[in-house]
Amino acid sequence: MKRFTLILLTVLSTVACRKVTAEQQIAKIAAYFDKQDNACFENLSRHEGQKRLDYLTLTLAKEIGATDLWSLENAGENSLVAEFPGRENQQGRFSLLSASLDDPAACATVLNTLRSFKDLRIKPKGNIRALFYSAAQDSAGQSGLGAIFQEMHEAGEMITFEVALSSCDTMPKHTFLIEDKSFFAEQILQVIPPYLESLGSFHFLQGRYPNPNWPVKAPVYRYSLDPAAIQKESAAVSTFSFLLN
Repeated sequence: MKRFTLILLTVLSTVACRKVTAEQQIAKIAAYFDKQDNACFENLSRHEGQKRLDYLTLTLAKEIGATDLWSLENAGENSLVAEFPGRENQQGRFSLLSASLDDPAACATVLNTLRSFKDLRIKPKGNIRALFYSAAQDSAGQSGLGAIFQEMHEAGEMITFEVALSSCDTMPKHTFLIEDKSFFAEQILQVIPPYLESLGSFHFLQGRYPNPNWPVKAPVYRYSLDPAAIQKESAAVSTFSFLLN
């Protein structure tokens, strides 16, 4: 019940200390992305492998202001993690915003979301970790995402939820799939969609929880994005993440 209460308080109350309603903040997010270009996506699309990882690392550290950055090697490839503290900065407890390194559109949307939070001075209550994971699998069939999750689990860290982005998903574009316990999923599906109506048409579905095919053992909110509409997608993901956080 505690997590559901926090979601409703975030959505229905004013933003702490700033007297800005959720609707006003969403309007600011929309206006922000109306003025942005696709330079981030274009740069990521031009780079591959280590160069893409280097671009992500430099952008996260120098432009977006990650407080901590580290990588983990798996199957000969590296995954990248960046941390951004929330207002309460609870050590060892955080939400994830993830994308495969093989998906430049998803990686760009993660960067755009984090940049919007910085530029608009949106300070989520909880810590956020951005995860750019290698899709390569080791001899045990474990991907970079699985290796990162295992490392976090062994460290006793807790993932409250993951927002997983992909432009290669089999779902229709502009679709959110909520993989959470039935009670929470039903409440999210009732509360969240009206707040995104001003940004365009989006679909919301309830998925299986827990998902046996996904290594992160926490609620997962998936989004299938359209690479041809990165700014719209970034506004939607930023709004969704803002409301959840």
